[in-house]
Amino acid sequence: MHAVGSGVGTAAAQIAKAIGARCIGTARSQEKLARAGVQGALVTNGQFAEQVMTLTDGKGVDVVLELVGGNYVSEDLKVLSSKGRLVLVGLLAGSKAEIDLGLILRKRIHIMGTALRSRPLEEKIAVARTFERHVVPLIESGVLKPMIDRVMPLENAREAHAYVASNQGFGKVVLEVRPHEV
Repeated sequence: MHAVGSGVGTAAAQIAKAIGARCIGTARSQEKLARAGVQGALVTNGQFAEQVMTLTDGKGVDVVLELVGGNYVSEDLKVLSSKGRLVLVGLLAGSKAEIDLGLILRKRIHIMGTALRSRPLEEKIAVARTFERHVVPLIESGVLKPMIDRVMPLENAREAHAYVASNQGFGKVVLEVRPHEV
């Protein structure tokens, strides 16, 4: 998965480990890979495929959780194994990519996009119930733990956004809403 040091990335890495999957992550620093406790590839100029293929002895990976989008997608196709699945969730690097369609055909790759916001209410309810059934017990047992980098007051939202944009954080930055003092 990409952005393994992000809030979603840290959660996804923990879930992968909890279900016994081998997790390979990407990040822009070795420190984030180490903190996430995963095998990983450093992203340099948007490239990581060669490193991932080395980590998998040339076999590739079965699933890519794509949190970044943009040109990462063309690298994803290179690392996916035959019949691999690409799950597109985020577009931080942009909504357009130049991809090799022949690679999709040769490897018989499945590409799925998902966004909770645009789903009908019934689907959102079904997702929440699945989350409750499979993920909440992992949270309750302490297997999954939120990675909170910082908690900042809401009035420091501009500073929080700048910190997140700087790529220095690990996990989530939480904005705290404090009740007005009387």
